Amino acid sequence: MDEKQIAQVLHETRPGSEERVLVAVMNNQRDFEIARQHGWYRVPVKRAPKRVGADYVAFYFTSAFPQEQRYQVIFYAPIYAYRLTTRAELLPEQADHPRAQERYFKIEIGPLRRLANPIPSRKLRRITFIPTTLDKLLNAREINDLWDKGRHQDELWTALKTLDIEAERQVEIWESGARYLADFVIPCSKGRVIVICDAEQRFTGRAVLHFRADQLLHETAACVQRIREAMARASL
Repeated sequence: MDEKQIAQVLHETRPGSEERVLVAVMNNQRDFEIARQHGWYRVPVKRAPKRVGADYVAFYFTSAFPQEQRYQVIFYAPIYAYRLTTRAELLPEQADHPRAQERYFKIEIGPLRRLANPIPSRKLRRITFIPTTLDKLLNAREINDLWDKGRHQDELWTALKTLDIEAERQVEIWESGARYLADFVIPCSKGRVIVICDAEQRFTGRAVLHFRADQLLHETAACVQRIREAMARASL
């Protein structure tokens, strides 16, 4: 994140839409107690997502939490302000920490709210940040429902769920020394099908499918049929 982006985040302390949500990882109970008791959460500037500005923050618990809480989103809170600071200023008792002078966004929040329906991760996957909307947060049944990647991807996601085709969204892929982000990954008995949506760069592979946004919007059934054919090949 460059200086211009940082300034924009600080300028738009509250974007005002009342709809934008940042789902962030909560990987230790000390940080959760800080959020609950003192009303703030920290995000390293150098690892902040492009869409760090939001109206609410929600927390995805890792394995550091009790069994009944881990790998799911249970709590969220309204965001009151973003402030730029250093780790040493946030945690003065750790002034000798190697990253003490690194810059952080201090996200000041209101009281925690508990979701009526916690949002689990079926695959217990590693997650860092998911920018989403309040509507998606309040209605999601699992982590993959949260991704806000445009109506064309929502159309495909809905179609896959209707057909009980299990998929994971926004998965980092490493193949032949190359790394890229797959919009959908569908596991099969002897492989997987990778779906890339509306990307400028094309990735090769026997089970890699590319779809344009207009195809997903207007030819959803045909796209799903191509995916099912690829799934059949990946199951042979």
